[in-house]
Amino acid sequence: MQFTNEEAACLMIGENIFAMLLIEKRFQDFTKKEIADATKTTEVLIAIDAESREQVTEMVEKAIAAGGSVYMEPADHGWMYQHSFADLDGHQWKILFMDETLLPADFNKQQATDKTTISVECVIHAPVEKVWNYLTAPEHIVNWNFASDDWCSPAATNDICIGGRFNTRMEFRDGTKGFDFEGTYQDIRVHEQIEYIMDDGRKAIIKFIKQDVGINLVESFEAEDINPVEMQQQGWQAILDNFKKYVESN
Repeated sequence: MQFTNEEAACLMIGENIFAMLLIEKRFQDFTKKEIADATKTTEVLIAIDAESREQVTEMVEKAIAAGGSVYMEPADHGWMYQHSFADLDGHQWKILFMDETLLPADFNKQQATDKTTISVECVIHAPVEKVWNYLTAPEHIVNWNFASDDWCSPAATNDICIGGRFNTRMEFRDGTKGFDFEGTYQDIRVHEQIEYIMDDGRKAIIKFIKQDVGINLVESFEAEDINPVEMQQQGWQAILDNFKKYVESN
C-alpha cells in the first residue's frame, strides 16, 4: 500500500475499514496534544464486528500470537459474543459477533430498567444549610467538584429548581482533556433531597440525612456502560470526599 512504510502501516480490517498504525514520532505530527500512555489511561475503545463467533476467537488468538494480551475474558450474552485484547501499546480492541434474531423480545425494556445503581456517602460535620449552599452554589462548586488534584472545575452554572439546568465543566488542569457534566433537576426538597437526570438519561438522587454529628450525604446514581462499576464508584466517592474536605475547612 502506498501509505505503508517504516513509520506507518495500513491495517485492512474490512473492505471499507482501515486503521493506520503509526510509530509515536510520526503520530505526533498529527496532533498538538500530548500522546496518551494507553497502558495507564483509556484513550479510546475500538470495537470490530465479526461475522461469526469463530471469527471472534480467531482474531483474538492472532492478536495474542503477535504479542498482544487478553484485555477482558470472553462474554457470551446469547445474542452477542465478545472478546477483547490489548495491542503492544496498550490500546483496547473489542471483537464482537451479534445475532439480532436472538435478541429477547423485551430487550429494549430491560435496557431501560435493568440499570446498576451505585451509592456513595459521607458524613459532613456542618449545618445542613451550609452543606446545601456549598453543594449548589456555583462559586463553591468550582472549588470541590473534581476527584483528584490533576483535575479542576473552571466553570459552573446551576439553576436549582424543578426543571432547572446545571452544568459543571470538568477538565485536566493542563487543559488536555475535559467534558461538561450536565443535567436537569426533577425534584427539589430544600435541605432534604435533590433528584436530577443527566443528559445521557441516567438518574441520580442526593439525600441529606440529619445526624447528631452533622449531615450524612448519600448520593445514588445509575451507572454508565463504559467504565467498570468499581471505577465509577471510586470516582464519585473521591469527589464527595473532596466536597466534605472543602465544607469542613471553610
